[in-house]
Amino acid sequence: MTAASDSERAGLFGGLARWWRNLRAARMDVDELARCGREAGNIARDVGLSTAELYAMAAKRPDAADQLKLRLETLHLDRGALQRGDPVVLRDLERTCSLCGEKRRCERDLARTPDDPAWQSYCPNAHTLQALEEGERRRAMR
Repeated sequence: MTAASDSERAGLFGGLARWWRNLRAARMDVDELARCGREAGNIARDVGLSTAELYAMAAKRPDAADQLKLRLETLHLDRGALQRGDPVVLRDLERTCSLCGEKRRCERDLARTPDDPAWQSYCPNAHTLQALEEGERRRAMR
């Protein structure tokens, strides 16, 4: 076997192992939440989610909102400033991104043509991000 195929196989097995660990961790998070019983509804309310959204979020990987980080960078929006200035908006953006069904399309667009406005047609955060971008433009003009 060649070194290239050894590294390919190691990459494949490494990716599979990461996938399995993430799946198990998500399952443990959901199980832990389920053990909370009725308290899960209170937890959801405390963080501004429905109980169903809380369970859906618990089942997601920790990197489920990474596309948002990249989109913010592409739009020249400072995530840290948003976190300090309006953490509720950032949390809503992250929740929406985490639950989005267009992950692969978004990843592909961010990798290939991040400045192409096509993302605005499918991104559930498009209106909020456009409003934040407009706010930044207005601040810059002052």
